[in-house]
Amino acid sequence: MIKPSPALWIVVGLALAALEMVVPGFVIIWFGVAGVVTGILAFFIKNVYVQLGIFVGLSGILVVASQVISRRITKPEPEPVGSNRLVGVEGIVLRPIAPPEMGRVKVLGEEWRADAKTAIEPGTRVKIVEVEGTHLLVEPAGQSQADGTQGAAERS
Repeated sequence: MIKPSPALWIVVGLALAALEMVVPGFVIIWFGVAGVVTGILAFFIKNVYVQLGIFVGLSGILVVASQVISRRITKPEPEPVGSNRLVGVEGIVLRPIAPPEMGRVKVLGEEWRADAKTAIEPGTRVKIVEVEGTHLLVEPAGQSQADGTQGAAERS
C-alpha cells in the first residue's frame, strides 16, 4: 500500500476544496477540509490505516453535520394552499357589501361571499384580509371604480 505523506493529504485536501468552487452542492468542501486535517494529523500519526480512518470518519461527520445544519437554516415556509392563498390578493366587488349583509367579490376568477367592516359598493377594488370558512373578510384597496369599466372587464 502507498504510504501518503502529510503533504499529499494537504495538497489533495486543498484540491478538493478548490473543486467545490466548480462543482455545486457544498459537499466536496468537507472532503477537502478532512484531507487538510488528516494531513496535519499525519505529521503525528504514521499509521496509514488510522489516517484513512480519520479521513473517512471526519468526512462523514462533516457532510452529515452540514446537511443537518443547512436544513435547519433553510427551512422553507409552506406554500399557502386552498383559500389561504387569497390573503393579500386584490379583487373587485360584484354585489354591494353592507354589514351585516354579505356581498360578492371576484378574486382570481372565482366568486366569493365577502364581509367587511364598512359598506363597499360594486366596482370597488378590495384587498382580502382574512379567509373565514367559506367567505372572505375584505377592506377597500384604496381605489374605487367610478365608472365600473374595470369591474366589467374583471367579471368576464
